[in-house]
Formats: sequence, structure tokens, C-alpha cells
Amino acid sequence: MIDWNTDGHGNIRASTVVCWNTAIDETGELFLRIEFSADPDLENVSALQFRLTAQQAMQIAERLTNTYRQSSTASERPDQSLLLTSQGRPAP
Repeated sequence: MIDWNTDGHGNIRASTVVCWNTAIDETGELFLRIEFSADPDLENVSALQFRLTAQQAMQIAERLTNTYRQSSTASERPDQSLLLTSQGRPAP
């Protein structure tokens, strides 16, 4: 596995996820689209699209859930803040 990209201070460099969506085609293949922005104002948005196996999708979901639960600030965030629409946008 490749190491994380970091800035000059050793902090992980990351873009903000603006939106995400999933799709399944007629053959049953699973796709994940992630829209992101490196701009603080979120005006310049790019996207990456991935083809995932069912196992990869399940592993990603499990890893994200476990990482969130283990974070030191998880107890401070209400679960409602995690509610997203099917397109990955915050729920109203």
C-alpha cells in the first residue's frame, strides 16, 4: 500500500467530499462516484468513478463505520449528522 500524501508539516493532504453516489448496472456491477474539491469555497469540483466488487463495497462500508466509531470525537457528534441522502448529500 502507498503511504498517505502529506503536506510540509506531515499532515494528511485531503480534498473535501462534496457528493457521492452509487449505481448498479444490468450485469450487477457496482459503481461509486465521489465528487470532491480541493478549494475551500468548494467551487472547483472534480469527480472519480470506481468499479467495486461486492466484497470491496462491504469492506469499505465496514472500515468507514469502524473508523468513525473508534474516533476520539465520535461521542461528541450526534448520529443524525451522519444522515445522508442516497446521493451522499446531507439530509435536510
